[in-house]
Amino acid sequence: MSTRLLIDHRHPEKAHRPDNPIQRKPDWIRVRAPTSPVYRETQALMRDHHLVTVCEEAACPNIGECWSQRHATMMIMGDTCTRACAFCNVRTGVPLGLDAGEPERVADAVARLGLRHVVITSVDRDDLADGGAAHFAAVIRALRAAAPSTTVEILTPDFLRKPGAVETVVAARPDVFNHNLETVPRLYPTIRPGARYYQSLRLLDQVKQLDPTVFTKSGMMVGLGEAKPEVMQVMDDLRVADVDFLTLGQYLQPTVKHAKLERFVPPDEFADYASLARARGFLMVSATPLTRSSYHADADFRGIARGTTPKARRARCRVMPTHAEHKIVAYRPEQLFDLVADVQHYPDFLPWCVGATVKSRTPTDLVADLVIGFGPFREGFTSHVELDRPHKVVVRYEKGPFRYLNNQWTFTAEPRGCRVDFFVEFEFRSKLLQSAIGVVFNEAVRRMVNAFLKRARAIYGPTPLTTPNVATPVTLAT
Repeated sequence: MSTRLLIDHRHPEKAHRPDNPIQRKPDWIRVRAPTSPVYRETQALMRDHHLVTVCEEAACPNIGECWSQRHATMMIMGDTCTRACAFCNVRTGVPLGLDAGEPERVADAVARLGLRHVVITSVDRDDLADGGAAHFAAVIRALRAAAPSTTVEILTPDFLRKPGAVETVVAARPDVFNHNLETVPRLYPTIRPGARYYQSLRLLDQVKQLDPTVFTKSGMMVGLGEAKPEVMQVMDDLRVADVDFLTLGQYLQPTVKHAKLERFVPPDEFADYASLARARGFLMVSATPLTRSSYHADADFRGIARGTTPKARRARCRVMPTHAEHKIVAYRPEQLFDLVADVQHYPDFLPWCVGATVKSRTPTDLVADLVIGFGPFREGFTSHVELDRPHKVVVRYEKGPFRYLNNQWTFTAEPRGCRVDFFVEFEFRSKLLQSAIGVVFNEAVRRMVNAFLKRARAIYGPTPLTTPNVATPVTLAT
């Protein structure tokens, strides 16, 4: 099949794009054509079981080496992807329905190959309600039954807008959960237009929240025009999400219609990236021109996982941000109390609050759904607010991303006005959110208190007291 017909057949969405000439590969990229009899045996086994492999579909340069060692990465849910990433050689189009017999065939092939470690990946299936999560879980369960000594690594899509999908997959207990960020955030609109960088990062973070004993892994390509500081930032983001394993490899342009290869990154730069990654605390780093997500995954996993788990290896330090302050302001306690209790108007003046809905309210308490936002992060939670007018407001956590939340406001009448005592401490379940929010926490709290005082001036005026208060004893919150 000619190159033009191949593009029209596999990548019709790319056919109209201008050509990007394919550069000649340097010596360090070239690999030998597969000739091993074991390679042919592995190929025949895949055909007999009607299985698709990413090794073939993505034109992996390591297929000769891996298949000659009976290592193959199965690609489930068909050979047609619903996305059209600019770097990927997998066919784009409308996929067929799921094959209910595929999990058993995959498991049987793995057992026949005698694999100690298997990598299962898939095409994106945006057409499915759960993105294929239940099918991933079925494959994992079938592998556990047919090859109980085989460790299972999955390489999943991002499950964008598929609520509950990651929970379904994690509940099946894979040994390694891999999801590739692929490139730096700046290049997403052109290289990975159907995905969102922070969705992919959040997915990896969620896995660790759901089961801290599962190893997490991610990878990216270089040579697409990224800068070194951008790659280092991706490493930092992954470590904040507590990702254990990192792979970096050279982008190789599949056809003239795919994303342009900007440069071949020499081996010494990969060695430098590997050193930078290890210094950041990744448990396993593979960074070479020919590195791919599943390349040598079996040996890498055995070297890391022998007799230990991430939870046992790495004690998690729980740091709970806390802030307390007090101010004397020229307002009456009931005026400030009413502002703090006016939850539904928080988005009008609080910089961190981007949504608020009061679900129920009585004179002594209310229940509200709030959405907090810092930069690209958006997280919703439900809080129960205790009201003791005009003395105290206590915010307790009910449901959402927090492990713990305690926020208290106390208002005490004084001759000069009102003493406001403010206290807050919280901890997110997510290490990623905890780290990200922690960076701006003190500033956010300062802005929060000042925002209430600014709103008080706007509503009540700068000097609302005309007569001094008579001090009233108030029991401060404990």
